[in-house]
Amino acid sequence: MMLLRRVGKPELGFTLIELMIVVAIISILAAISFPAYDAYVIRGKRAEGRAMLMDAASKMEKHYGDCLKFGTNIAAAKDCAADNVNLCGAAACLSETDKYTLSLENAGANSYTVVATPSFDDTECGTFKLKHTGEKCISSLDAPAGAAADTCSTANAASADAVANCWGR
Repeated sequence: MMLLRRVGKPELGFTLIELMIVVAIISILAAISFPAYDAYVIRGKRAEGRAMLMDAASKMEKHYGDCLKFGTNIAAAKDCAADNVNLCGAAACLSETDKYTLSLENAGANSYTVVATPSFDDTECGTFKLKHTGEKCISSLDAPAGAAADTCSTANAASADAVANCWGR
């Protein structure tokens, strides 16, 4: 028995080639969009860390106004005599969604550096640092041993661009 096509009436449906072309186009679009989406998500996480640092720096300045020196220890309550500063209402400071941990580095009576360490993998920016002078720094998580890990905005033009890329967006 031979099947004949009816003349004048088009076939309904898609051919295998047409379906393969659609699948290829969708694959190409997905390959382009997923990395861009991942970069967008990481930039959103970084915003949380930067906001946490700016808030901590503000609290450090308030502590200096109250005690005439910067605090050197993060604590649940301010204590000028013990150099305790209340940055987050607890001894361990985590960001709202636990993406960053806040700590103090090189803290003294006249200087401080607040540090936001990510709990996720951020090889481009790594750790955010904010000094008492307002200088912004990043610290690469994958810096080679013996290399200066901190890249600060006042070091040189290339460093300023790297820091601005992480802090500015």
